[in-house]
Amino acid sequence: MSTNAAVIRRFDRAQILRAATSIGILGGGASGAPRIMAAICKPDVTAMVISGLLAKEPALYARVLRVANSPYYGQSRSITTVERALVLLGLSAVRGIAAAACLDRTLARDRSQQWVDLKALMHHSHATAVAAQMLAEVCRPTLAAEAFIAGLLHNLGVAVQIHLDAGGVKAMVELRRDGDARGIRLLESERAAVSHEECVAVVFETWQMPASLIEAARHHHDPMQAPEAFRHLACLVNLGATLGLAQGSTHTLEPAPVIRNSAAMQFLGLTENQIDELAGEFPMRFAELSAALLDG
Repeated sequence: MSTNAAVIRRFDRAQILRAATSIGILGGGASGAPRIMAAICKPDVTAMVISGLLAKEPALYARVLRVANSPYYGQSRSITTVERALVLLGLSAVRGIAAAACLDRTLARDRSQQWVDLKALMHHSHATAVAAQMLAEVCRPTLAAEAFIAGLLHNLGVAVQIHLDAGGVKAMVELRRDGDARGIRLLESERAAVSHEECVAVVFETWQMPASLIEAARHHHDPMQAPEAFRHLACLVNLGATLGLAQGSTHTLEPAPVIRNSAAMQFLGLTENQIDELAGEFPMRFAELSAALLDG
């Protein structure tokens, strides 16, 4: 696809869903990482449902237990079952752990485009999740668990975008390698036929996720465009991603740090000093989570 064609052509919802299906994000059946990820992110999911879903996937079950027993959650007692993890850590924490484990397996399905480093993309997603949760703990504690999940999944659309518009994504990668530091939204408007934000929003809508997660995903690069009811979460994800990039968790399409969104900070009531303080605490918390998620 030529650059001009990519600018003119826009993919519709059906095409986005076909691409997501083709790489396993919208697979059939009630089990598997994508289906579990969709189920556990629904607001009305119960502990019994999570336990039952993970019991059908031994590898995911084991990974959840490994993370639950990691220093990130600071448990002094050994957790040997998901049911016990739900009691000790709570439903929200286990949802986040399971979503992180599922994300890695979901993105690992597609290795067809080696010019995009999906491992680095997962690394950035983990960093955003940790940072967004830390920010929420300071300014919006009730959103901390949701901020972790929203940050974790915010870039899932890149995998769909790669499959749907390989030419457009490759053109953006080449611009990055040539030193183009403009925002990803601007690059997409010039080179891509569909944005990664729209791709992930369509997937989330199909999964029937909460509107807050859908809108946070759709507007994570410009959170002040999100509907006001969901703007807090979008701002947390945006600032979490920025903090992650500043700490070195970059990826192919965002290879360098970006300026903090001052409007998002003001909306959340956060100061530069508060974020700087969190930046000092971030490396240890991120290292603890990464060690549990990426080990083995």
